[in-house]
Amino acid sequence: MWRQFIVTAVCAAAVFAVASCSGRDTNSESLTSTPSTTTNETSRQALPYGDAPKVQTPLPESIFSGDPCADSLTADQIMKTLGKPVDTKRADAETVGPGCDWRNTVTTGHAIMRYATKLPDGLSAIYENVKPNALKWEPLTVQGFPAVAYVSPSGGSPDKFCQVSIGATDNTTIEISGFLSLNSQGKKDPCDAAKSTADLVMTSLRAKAGV
Repeated sequence: MWRQFIVTAVCAAAVFAVASCSGRDTNSESLTSTPSTTTNETSRQALPYGDAPKVQTPLPESIFSGDPCADSLTADQIMKTLGKPVDTKRADAETVGPGCDWRNTVTTGHAIMRYATKLPDGLSAIYENVKPNALKWEPLTVQGFPAVAYVSPSGGSPDKFCQVSIGATDNTTIEISGFLSLNSQGKKDPCDAAKSTADLVMTSLRAKAGV
């Protein structure tokens, strides 16, 4: 189960911002970050870079259209992830992209998914700027797409929080992040929970793309 986790902010720096450039969600108890940029120096590099894997079969940009709440998780998938009752609402972020927020109003289990269409360089930016300081870092694949499960220093304890970034294309990622509920902390691995949610999201998005 998840607890609410995330807000992102753009910082004035010469390269992608990491932990020190996070913002706080008004309902969040901790911080996390998503890389951002204020120059074109990094984005001019050929993708991928920073030892990030290449997305061999990128998803079409059409998957990012429509309603992310309706398209990324079905009612049955939400039940599998969070149980019920669940409050669902849009969670678009101006500097990141469209997203959806699911919250179990009883258990406080919480998940947020965002299409990171406004942050350039996809997994390459995450590998180059988050990996060196990550508290936890686990490269993986999600239904054939390169991904990584990680905890940045601002994201909170690795016992409570995990974020999964999936390479949809070399330049875009799909972000699934959250905290375990209080009742689940110390009993479950938050990265296992994040990976399960990521797999469900990719099932829906691949079906939407027809791949």
